[in-house]
Amino acid sequence: MNTIWYILLVILGISVLVITHELGHYLMGKALGFTIVEFSVGLGPKLFGIKGKETEFTLRALPIGGSCRFYGEDQEVQDERCFNSKPAWRRFLVVLAGPLTNILTCVVLAFVMLLGFGEVVDRSSDELLIVQEVVKGGPAEEAGVQVGDVIVAIDGKPLQNSDAVSEAVSAADLHHLELTVLRGAQLQTNETKDGRLTTTETAVQGGTELTLTLGDLLDQETGEKRIKVTYARPSVRETVETYSVGKAAYMAFPYTWDLGKLVYQSIGMIVTGKASFRDMTGIVGTVDFVSDTMAQTKSATAAVDLFLWFMALIAVNLGIVNLFPLPAFDGGRLIFIIIEMIRRKPVPPEKEGVIHLVGMVLLLVLMVALTVSDIMRCFGG
Repeated sequence: MNTIWYILLVILGISVLVITHELGHYLMGKALGFTIVEFSVGLGPKLFGIKGKETEFTLRALPIGGSCRFYGEDQEVQDERCFNSKPAWRRFLVVLAGPLTNILTCVVLAFVMLLGFGEVVDRSSDELLIVQEVVKGGPAEEAGVQVGDVIVAIDGKPLQNSDAVSEAVSAADLHHLELTVLRGAQLQTNETKDGRLTTTETAVQGGTELTLTLGDLLDQETGEKRIKVTYARPSVRETVETYSVGKAAYMAFPYTWDLGKLVYQSIGMIVTGKASFRDMTGIVGTVDFVSDTMAQTKSATAAVDLFLWFMALIAVNLGIVNLFPLPAFDGGRLIFIIIEMIRRKPVPPEKEGVIHLVGMVLLLVLMVALTVSDIMRCFGG
């Protein structure tokens, strides 16, 4: 499939995830008797709308996200239909429903993946390192590395996996690295089945061994040594277990929990300084990375599986991040409702509004900064 179609697919997938978030607010609001003025698909100028009994369903110009607007949501209480006139516990559930719907979406996607594609239950730490892209102007291109080469050793040291590549490049001389590759080699794949277990073994056959000399490894952008290639990493041996409907439904919950831990670990790395702003990506970077990774898969089946995995990860990420107790996030609104429950009176709307406005401005600034960074990264800036 052409990369542009993968890009459009990823944009559509992320849009659906944001819409399901708003749908959670909408369904809970309707169930608890709230008046909803508008439910929109997309953002920006309205293209057209359909008026329901009390809610207008609209399609807007920008195909990213959506919104659910409650009657009197950002106003002081004027009548019994206003959002803020409803009991605090009802408002709490309505706000909470958005992030929980994202997490539930992750559970559903995990169920589909486990039922349709199974789960890797055993994977060898040994990987085959097959060059998929050689960055133009980089040391690998200058040395003559080609797409399809199998990376075998660095400075005479055999490589077992991608971690070994990183360690060897870091330890190499800045101006001299000997890269051993197999050129023209063929991959041989063998599958064996044992009940619900399928074991795939992949090996390299034939090819001509070459030793190429790379120099000037310093990456000016990161200040680190880079050989400037990307490579596929098929495992030497991998065992996948397929699940029944019942077991897939059961395993979807711990699968979602594990994806949630990945989100917390990533955030923890940013908070502790182990990851920098440069390591963060916005919507542009996410779309570019996911679509590019899908384009490198070996089959349509693998691309679908990878797409569902990324959508599940983004879904649980949206759910968890939105629960953070920060202004402009659902978690920030929940904090104000909890304070109201404790004080038995609401925080003055003008004060809460100012706090959320400041949070929204800061969030927009961050989004713009990430978008600019993503664009520069995509175009090699």
